[in-house]
Amino acid sequence: MIGAVRSTILVWAVWLCAGPTAGANIVRTFRDDVHTVEKFNHLVVDKNTGRVYIGAVNRLYQLSPDLELVITEFTGPHDDSPDCSVIDCPSSAVKKPTDNVNKALVIDYTTTRLIVCGSLFQGICAVRNLHNISDVAQVVKEAVVANNATASTVAFIAPGPPNPPVSQVMYVGVTYTGNSPYRSEVPAVSSRSLDKEKMFMIARTAVTTGTRMFVNSLARERYPINYVYGFSSEGFSYFLTTQMKYSTQPQSPFISKLVRVCQDDENYYSYTEIPLECIDSEGKKYNLVQAGYVGKPGSDLASNLGITAQDDVLFAVFSESEQSEGEGSSKPSRFSALCVYSLKAIRRKFMQNIKTCFTGSGDRGLDFISPSHNCVQTVSFPYTISA
Repeated sequence: MIGAVRSTILVWAVWLCAGPTAGANIVRTFRDDVHTVEKFNHLVVDKNTGRVYIGAVNRLYQLSPDLELVITEFTGPHDDSPDCSVIDCPSSAVKKPTDNVNKALVIDYTTTRLIVCGSLFQGICAVRNLHNISDVAQVVKEAVVANNATASTVAFIAPGPPNPPVSQVMYVGVTYTGNSPYRSEVPAVSSRSLDKEKMFMIARTAVTTGTRMFVNSLARERYPINYVYGFSSEGFSYFLTTQMKYSTQPQSPFISKLVRVCQDDENYYSYTEIPLECIDSEGKKYNLVQAGYVGKPGSDLASNLGITAQDDVLFAVFSESEQSEGEGSSKPSRFSALCVYSLKAIRRKFMQNIKTCFTGSGDRGLDFISPSHNCVQTVSFPYTISA
């Protein structure tokens, strides 16, 4: 069920101010043979070996646990055009040297491999050896991630169809770019197979459903969704996003939302969103989520949140919209706040909203995905709400 949710979750916030950190120490520096400056896009650390992998513009780096440069791989620039599909190019397409911006960098621990996705060639991905990134095991001609430098992409591995929790898939959230006739084929959110024979294809598909969700053709140009962070918890996969509060108003203020889908859902019927607010002690709202991390709380934090030290907690950094441009701006200001959420409370809020819809109150459907309908009262609510 797709559910529009009105309420939010109360949290505590710590005010932060962007600026230089006093006493910061540089541990180690490195440079490649070309001595050029690239923008670093993603960094992941192998939890088993301590190796560090960095995805940059036109570069991929492998570092030792001591941050010594081991391998540099060049991933671009290459001749490309947004008018080219992942398979071929029409004769009218004009190719030019194009940077390859790293859009996703994910470690697949089950098969000891590194998944690397870039903006070139409609946003394709490659599988590399985790021990030696120069060893490319597989390049898949499938549009997976954003195909330009600025549009967001979030990817992470978690259980999913066909046989969760045994089978693992890659969850991907992608901002619609609209710069190519082929981008309408790329879902906003999807679960993609990690099986070698079906690598990066939609994990499960049917005629009109599957493990994917599209923004409808009438809304995708005017309703951008920015994907910030993704994670798995207690049988669900989540995406932190920023998007407009109202899909039908051009000057709508931007808010943060938490997207959720059940990991055993082969059709994404469970796709649901709730607004996520971060408010400081003075009532000031920070509307734009900038980063997130899911971990375990310490004993004091767990006690304050009314949970155990084994429960999941979401730490999220928010910023307010640049004041000179108003709430209708997606540009963050220099002031930010850290908010902490109990995943137990988040699950309860999702379930409460679903239960409310089963009582006949509210609407179901998100206008930018599918038409909204009034909730219909059922004889009994088929689920229970756990604490």
